[in-house]
Amino acid sequence: MSRYRVEPDRRLRWLHVMLPLAFSLSVVLSWKLWVSSRLFPLSPVSAALPPLPFPLDYLGLLLLLGCLVASAIAAQPRTLLLTGCALAVGLSLWDQMRWQPWVYQYLCMLTALGLYAGKTPADTQQRAALTICRLIVVATYFWSGVHKLNATFVRETWPDLASAVLRLLPPAVQQLPPVVWLSIPLLEMGVGLGLLARPSRQAAVLLGLVTHLVVLTCLLASGKNRVVWPWNLAMAGCVVALFWHDRDTTPRTLLRPQNAFHTLILLLFGVLPALSLLDRWDAYLSSALYSGDIHQAVIYGSPAIMARLPAPIQPYIWQGTTPFFVDLNRWAYGELHVPLYPEPRVYRSIMAQICASVGNATELKLRITTRPHLLTGHRASEYYDCQHLYGDGL
Repeated sequence: MSRYRVEPDRRLRWLHVMLPLAFSLSVVLSWKLWVSSRLFPLSPVSAALPPLPFPLDYLGLLLLLGCLVASAIAAQPRTLLLTGCALAVGLSLWDQMRWQPWVYQYLCMLTALGLYAGKTPADTQQRAALTICRLIVVATYFWSGVHKLNATFVRETWPDLASAVLRLLPPAVQQLPPVVWLSIPLLEMGVGLGLLARPSRQAAVLLGLVTHLVVLTCLLASGKNRVVWPWNLAMAGCVVALFWHDRDTTPRTLLRPQNAFHTLILLLFGVLPALSLLDRWDAYLSSALYSGDIHQAVIYGSPAIMARLPAPIQPYIWQGTTPFFVDLNRWAYGELHVPLYPEPRVYRSIMAQICASVGNATELKLRITTRPHLLTGHRASEYYDCQHLYGDGL
């Protein structure tokens, strides 16, 4: 058994290089997300936060990238890691669109590495950092699977994501009943639980690698959401770096808080995602990407009012039927290269700013559809107009 033992310092060295580089690559792919000098509206956590003007917004982006890249090659990365995380958190206060699942996970894992890197006693601190990172990975797999256990995922989300690959498979596979695709979330949950327990850990690592291979193949074939391609590779690397031939970590090690930060991570990744099922916690902070279990929104109006929107928005306006509508998710992908952050408060913030740009037109409407019913996929709708939103003080 000792022949296959991987020492904590080797696992941490791999994480210290892989995670900052993967994070920086995703930031480069979505660079416009991180600046204020853009058309897509910002959604700050408070209206009291004015947009960072040019060139300060670009300076913040360059400093973030500099800290991440430098921390990957520095012998003592602690200060660089914590500075980079602080910058990312600060920039995220100015725009909730930056609260993407990969940003959230990277920040928490890199903070764990930064808090314990270079501190003594070395072995104890290294194990503390690895324990927290392992907990994040286990919880991400588990809750990602839980959120996909719904009718919308098997009927719409997965067939759309995998369409480019499914077309290449035999007709018998393409015609499988949608319920078969429930095996995908069950597999994800199984990987998370398998990594938690020592007897199943090696098999879970292999299943995790297969999962990321399938997802990455679908993403590459479709060309969708390129910003998460590095994240999928990083997650696969994390599974190997954290769990391969790990015979020491027990479920109790991961689930019993050992320090204040461990307690916080257990709350953020282990407990609060359950509240997301009740719509009391953000979906993207609960590993719900590509789950189908999210709010959706469109802004619609007459052809005349849509013609008054800025020219760069026009390609994202559906004009096949009236009323015309702005596909906010396509706009977010097109300009920022990330999906729309799927929370009603963000939708309302975007709508309020569009209303301001067209002179508070009363005929412009925002439709927010609720998260779908677990079994039927039915969504209820809420409607807002410019006057309503301004009346609410947005």
